[in-house]
Amino acid sequence: MMGPTERKAVVIFGATGFTGEWVVRAAIKKQQQESNFTFAIAGRSIPKLKDVLNRAKKINGLEEFDVEIIQADVKDEESIRKMCQRGTVLINCVGPYRFYGEQIVKACIEANTHYVDISGEPHFLESMQVKYDELAKSRGVYIVSACGFDSIPSELGIAFVKKEFPGDLNSVETYLTILPGPEGAACHYTTWESAVHGVAGAHELGPVRKQLYKTRLPRADHKVDQKNLHFSEEVGGYSIPFPGADRSVARRTEYYEFLEQKKRPVQVVSYFNVGSLVNAAKVMFVGAVFMLFAKFEATRKLLLNYPGFFSAGVFTHEGPTDKQIAGTRFEMKLVGHGYLEKTHSVDEVHSDLPTQTIVAQVTGPEPGYAATSAFVLESAFTILQEVEQPRPKIPRHGVLTPGYAFQNTNIYQRLAPYGIKFEVLARPANSD
Repeated sequence: MMGPTERKAVVIFGATGFTGEWVVRAAIKKQQQESNFTFAIAGRSIPKLKDVLNRAKKINGLEEFDVEIIQADVKDEESIRKMCQRGTVLINCVGPYRFYGEQIVKACIEANTHYVDISGEPHFLESMQVKYDELAKSRGVYIVSACGFDSIPSELGIAFVKKEFPGDLNSVETYLTILPGPEGAACHYTTWESAVHGVAGAHELGPVRKQLYKTRLPRADHKVDQKNLHFSEEVGGYSIPFPGADRSVARRTEYYEFLEQKKRPVQVVSYFNVGSLVNAAKVMFVGAVFMLFAKFEATRKLLLNYPGFFSAGVFTHEGPTDKQIAGTRFEMKLVGHGYLEKTHSVDEVHSDLPTQTIVAQVTGPEPGYAATSAFVLESAFTILQEVEQPRPKIPRHGVLTPGYAFQNTNIYQRLAPYGIKFEVLARPANSD
């Protein structure tokens, strides 16, 4: 029996938020399957936390189910400190992270509590690496951000392609397709809010990256440039550059794999499949208005006040309905190009063009909430498993990307029951 001062396995912070409630649902189901898994929920309002718990119990068909409820507010440092001391791993669902994330990361390190989140904000992700990597490493703490749809499918998908490709990979292109059901698809306002502030603060990334990327990577065998609007045979439709964090997270993974493990860096380019030219025109128009308006304070307020109008109905304060989430799926194809022959060192360059291709695919349920809750919960559970092993498969402590942290763990198997699948569709010729 767990005493009142013993740590729970996981604390879910921001449980009353839209995504946080989905994580609570998944955690209740997890506890029914794993008897040694315990968790607590945390947030500003005790009544709202109780409401979330009651709804999650009902969804899981339970009448009786009690968990510890913790009152914690990002504006109350002492409450955050106490919350972080209550768990082995903290799942942070409170965004935008550029405003509310750093104090949680810092408090977790001070409390020797491991940390995962669902951030897709490059400035937050990279500045945490610069500021806290060495401190977290010295304290024996894992800080793994971007454990939601940004950027688990991309990170684990790229790692999967690397394992399946028999030679030297030169590049991986990812193509994301969202497949809505008859009810359509939607996203919650918080994601929109984070994106608005991310574009507004894009100028802050340069100085952070100068501190982060101090070592020059070896010259790529054959440089792969990001294409703009183009027709992709792999997905049978038109694609545009993906505006999320996947590529920036992958860049960090490749950098640290080279720096610390002497692995050959792979170029990564991320795309979003929009299907038809008509859809492409709509998405590009909305995107252009968004990018322009986010740069100026007056127009930025318009974006924040009228998300539905400026996103053509995709982003709302209400978020998607359960029917929309149930009917939506995602598909990410990963196309790798490379060589069957391996060079003797990572610095050695292939003189010819990469002629070998591998195509892999990641598929799963609705990405923003159903899949994200699975991704972040199993990321936390993977850390829980690894800290108990004499020789953990996570390479080191510190601030890590999901690809760097989890590529050699059993997270792939743990995601399978959620309907999340990794598979190879086509292998290189003559690779047997």
